[in-house]
Amino acid sequence: MDKKSAPVTGDGLTRNQRYELTMKNRGLSKRTLWLPDRCECEIKQMVEFLIENPDFIPAMARDLKTGRLKKCID
Repeated sequence: MDKKSAPVTGDGLTRNQRYELTMKNRGLSKRTLWLPDRCECEIKQMVEFLIENPDFIPAMARDLKTGRLKKCID
C-alpha cells in the first residue's frame, strides 16, 4: 500500500469521507475560517449551539470592553 493513499473500508470510503458524508446528511456544510485566537473557543461553542438548536441564528455580538451588544448580521 502506498504511504500517501488512505486506508479504504469495504464500502469504498475512507473514514474521513464517511465522516464528511454523515455531516452532509445532517444538513451541515464544511467551511474553513480564520478566527482570532482570543475568541476561538467562544465561536466554536456558538457553532455547536447553533448545530444543536437549528431554530436560532447568531444576530448579536458583545463588545468585551463596553459590554454593549451590536447587531452583526442584516
